[in-house]
Amino acid sequence: NSAIASVTGGLSPLCLGGTIVGADETLWTTQTPDQITVADNNATDLGVKFQANITGNIKGIRFYKGSSANGGTHTGSLWTQSGTLLASATFTGETASGWQQVLFSTPVSITANTTYVASYYAPQGNYSRSNDYFETSYSNGNSLTGLAWTVSEPNGVYEYSAGGVFPNDNFGEPNYWVDVIFAGNVNAPS
Repeated sequence: NSAIASVTGGLSPLCLGGTIVGADETLWTTQTPDQITVADNNATDLGVKFQANITGNIKGIRFYKGSSANGGTHTGSLWTQSGTLLASATFTGETASGWQQVLFSTPVSITANTTYVASYYAPQGNYSRSNDYFETSYSNGNSLTGLAWTVSEPNGVYEYSAGGVFPNDNFGEPNYWVDVIFAGNVNAPS
């Protein structure tokens, strides 16, 4: 069997056994935080709760870095909603500011419409933030959604810590500008 796919917008999907694998997605592309650097020098794990509406793989983690004050060795992690660590990686070759990213040694398969938590560890604090961001959900317009804050499931989570733990505290509905690199699977006949 062979696949016939109509492709627009410059995407170049690859067909593998009935599955079209598209371009990588992130929650945010060119957006930037309201507060580029929050003056908080406590070691902190910062996270975002998200879902994908299709199955796929989380290839890595991204975060927005405001300045050299957000220094030290950063670690990106992917967790289940209940706090089980699925993957972790250490950022290398960071720039002075802007979006930073790290890839996991092996992508992590995720289930559609299931909540996961992406986080990064900022050992010197001074992270980026936008207040009241998750009063409503945020969709990237494709497969990913940052979930709206609720009393039972807050979003914009953090944990003051001395080294990479599950972020489970919250204050308001902030966005700490943590992101994922997602490769979705779109079923198609081949």
